[in-house]
Amino acid sequence: MRYTLTVLILVLGLSVLGAQEKQVRYLFPEFTDSYIYYKDGRVFQVPTNYDLFENKFTFIDKDNEKKEFSDPNMIVSVKAGNRTFILISGNEAAEVMQTEPRILVQYIGNKRIKKDLTFGGKTETASVDSYSNLIYGTGDDNKNTVLAKIDYQFYINKNKRLKRFSTEKQFLKLFTKQERELKKYIDEYKVNFGSVEQVVKLCNYAFSKEDK
Repeated sequence: MRYTLTVLILVLGLSVLGAQEKQVRYLFPEFTDSYIYYKDGRVFQVPTNYDLFENKFTFIDKDNEKKEFSDPNMIVSVKAGNRTFILISGNEAAEVMQTEPRILVQYIGNKRIKKDLTFGGKTETASVDSYSNLIYGTGDDNKNTVLAKIDYQFYINKNKRLKRFSTEKQFLKLFTKQERELKKYIDEYKVNFGSVEQVVKLCNYAFSKEDK
């Protein structure tokens, strides 16, 4: 009885571990019907998803094959469900969180490499790194790579140019005249730059102080 219970616990433990390490590479739970708006007025409707491994949109064509856009420079925006994205560099895209003042967020996947799982349940993982620093082929390869977390790269429209930041230090450099007041706000409200909602509120507060 004790042997049976031990084996059962081991099997359940391995099953849970396997579920936790299931490969997830896309931003949306499933491919979503989306509208692709082009600069020349064309509009296409295809199922899309954002590949966090390669930082680009992927769509499913009529032959049920996954492909990437061949002319991203011609795309104005991608509307996936009730979410809107614009392409900021090549196939890389950022979601429009707010139009005025403009605030964007880019989702960047961080990897974890699965090593062989021993019978005893021991695993080894590589250090976390950004997928944007790697080059992958097409398709759903890299079976030993799992998504550890998603980091955020924020963009704001300032002086008629998109400025990016992901840390408190980078953000404060964009508002040097209001740096002391913004630093006080960040400390008082314990702004977490891993929270999109908190960063959007911080940006709006910064813009409001800039107008005065």
